[in-house]
Amino acid sequence: MKLRKNIKMGSSAPAVRRLSALLLTVFFVLLTACGEPEPPAEREPAAPVSRIRSAGADYKHRDTLDKLQAEMYETIGRSLKSPSDEVLIYEYKGDYMDFLLKDALTAMTCYIMDHPLESEILANCDIRIEKIPKSGGRYRVFAYRREEADTLELAVMKRRDVKTVSENFTASIADLSDEEKLRAIHDRLCRGTYDMDVSAGSHTVYSALINKFAVCDGYAYAFKYLCDLSGIKCAVVIGTFDKSLGDEPGHAWNIVWFEDSWKLVDIACDVYDASDGYSSPSYRHFLSDDLHMYGRAPYKAYPVPVYKEYK
Repeated sequence: MKLRKNIKMGSSAPAVRRLSALLLTVFFVLLTACGEPEPPAEREPAAPVSRIRSAGADYKHRDTLDKLQAEMYETIGRSLKSPSDEVLIYEYKGDYMDFLLKDALTAMTCYIMDHPLESEILANCDIRIEKIPKSGGRYRVFAYRREEADTLELAVMKRRDVKTVSENFTASIADLSDEEKLRAIHDRLCRGTYDMDVSAGSHTVYSALINKFAVCDGYAYAFKYLCDLSGIKCAVVIGTFDKSLGDEPGHAWNIVWFEDSWKLVDIACDVYDASDGYSSPSYRHFLSDDLHMYGRAPYKAYPVPVYKEYK
């Protein structure tokens, strides 16, 4: 259909100028607003607490993040597609903002808890904010490898080895029932010992599954990864337990979706209990209905769907 040209070219110039000015304004707003993160008190959570507490087997720690933290979480995922010594977490325009360090740590920890294989890359990283040179006042928040951490090449190799070993193991138990799978995963990890010295390399799936020498979060990440591959819903919980051991000592364990409810599994405690070796693994912390066993409670920064049951 052919439109009639009722307006002369000269008379449209003011409209074109107004449109150009509007487009420039929109571009400027988009360019600058994306770099002005709001303080935590002014931000809305990504999911209402009621949804988190009632979540079933589809629960992810990402659901607990507010919008800024969720953006950091997604940026970490994109950055890990091409691993490097520095993992971008966030980029913004404005002043140096200390609160972003805590947001970044929350986002990174939640990412590891949801994607435990990436503990090989992220578990031994620290977070920093720095000004980007010649960027017009932009900053970046990023994770960088600690001096005592594995080199990137070694970390990538370990991640590949974990993937291979885990896939072979879960394939060997594929025909078992869920309870039998969980018991097999538990027993496989209980071949290890607990690293009482809390070494730098003891916080990964590799340390728990292949080195057989890890601390609580390494065992929790390994258990979740093997459950994920086996089609069993599982979450990592980071929090405190057994205050008799000190001033709210930090700890990590798992909850697993079994028979339509969450059950507690704590590989690290069963490893610690198994003083007789692999021939006699402990099951004291295996598929327990007592989610608050020995005073366990998740940190508020990393809530879980059964959080109300810990109170």
